[in-house]
Amino acid sequence: MALQGDIKDFSVVDILQLLYQQQKSGVLNIFSKDNAIEVLFESGMIISANSKKKQVDEFLGEILLKAKIISKFQLDQALKIQKETLKKLGDILIESGTITINDLKHVLKLQTHETVFKLMNMKSGSYNFHQRLINYDKRAFELINTEHFLMDSLRMTDEWPEIKEIIYSYNLVFETMPGANEEISFWSVPDSDDSDDNLFSNDKPSDDKMIMSHEERKVFDLVDGTITVRDLINISRFGEFETTKALAGLMSKTLIDIAFEIDEEKVTTPVEKTTANFSFYVVFGGITLTLLLMLAVSYPRIVSNFTISKYNKVDFENSQRSVELMNIKSALYSFYLMYGHYPDDLDELKRSGFLKNTRNNIYHRFEYTPLNKKYTLHIRD
Repeated sequence: MALQGDIKDFSVVDILQLLYQQQKSGVLNIFSKDNAIEVLFESGMIISANSKKKQVDEFLGEILLKAKIISKFQLDQALKIQKETLKKLGDILIESGTITINDLKHVLKLQTHETVFKLMNMKSGSYNFHQRLINYDKRAFELINTEHFLMDSLRMTDEWPEIKEIIYSYNLVFETMPGANEEISFWSVPDSDDSDDNLFSNDKPSDDKMIMSHEERKVFDLVDGTITVRDLINISRFGEFETTKALAGLMSKTLIDIAFEIDEEKVTTPVEKTTANFSFYVVFGGITLTLLLMLAVSYPRIVSNFTISKYNKVDFENSQRSVELMNIKSALYSFYLMYGHYPDDLDELKRSGFLKNTRNNIYHRFEYTPLNKKYTLHIRD
C-alpha cells in the first residue's frame, strides 16, 4: 500500500481513519518543520508513537522519574546497566523490581496518546506509510483502538479551549480551599474500571451534585500548595488534558483555588567578557547622554502635565482589590476555624475582627455567598 502526501491535502485524522478501516500494519512517518514522528500499527490498531527527535524529558527514564515512580539513583543505576548490557531500560527496571509491567504499560500508552493527540492538530507537514509486519514487545505495548482514540480526541479538542482559559499556565500552583479537606468526604467517586482502556475516560455528568470523577479525586489529593500544574501532570499520570480538566472541575466545585504562579526562569547566553564590557559601556553611555538631553528639554512640560492616567488608576484599583481578596480569604479561613462555619456576609466578617486593613463598603467591591462548609467569593465588575 503506497500512501504518502501532504497533510494540507490529507489530514492526520483522515490517515488514521483510513489505516483503521483497512486494518493495515506498518509504519506511519509524519514530518513537520521541527520534528518527525513514527507511529506503529498492527491491523489498524495503534501500537506506539515516538518522536525521532526526542527531548530529554520525553525519554522513558525521565517520564518515570518525573512521575515519581523511580528515584534518580534508581534511574542512574539502570542507565549504567543499560550501557553495559545494551538491554532495554524498561526490561532492566522490571527485572530489578523497580517498576511493574503495568507501570511500564501505562506510561508507554500515555506517551503514545499524548504524541498522537498533538499530531492531530498539525496543519502542515508531510507523511508516508510503509506497510509491513511489526515486531514489538506485547508485554509492554497494549494495542490502542484507533476509532475509540479518534472519538476521545475529538471530545478533547472541543473541551480544550475552555479548559485552557481556566488553567492558563502550567506554572500555576493550587491550594485547597478552607474546609475542603473535610468536605471532600461528602463527595463520592463512582466505581470505575482501572484498566488502561480508561486512560482517557469520558465520564458522563451525574444528576447527583456530590459526584466527582476518579481523576478529580486523585488530583485533589496531590494538591498541596507547592507543586505546579506541570508537576501534577507528571505525577498523576493522567496526561495534560485529563489533569487540567480535573483541576478546572475542582475549581468549579470550590475545592481548590490558584495560590500563585511561578515565574519562568530566564536563561541567558554568556558572551565574551571583554567584548561584553566594552559594548555595555558604549551603549550605557549613549543612553545616559540621550536621557539627560531629553530631560533638560522636557522637564518643564513633564512637571506641569504630571497626572495619573485613567488607565493607571484602573490598574491601581485592580491591584488593591487583589490584595483585599487575599486578605478576605485569609480572614474567612480564620473565622471558619474559630466558629465552624462561614459568616453570613462580609460585614459580619469585618465586625469579627479577623478582617483588617480594608476599605469601607467592602460588599460593593466583592460578591460573597456562604454555602455551608464552603463559599464563593468574586470581585465585582
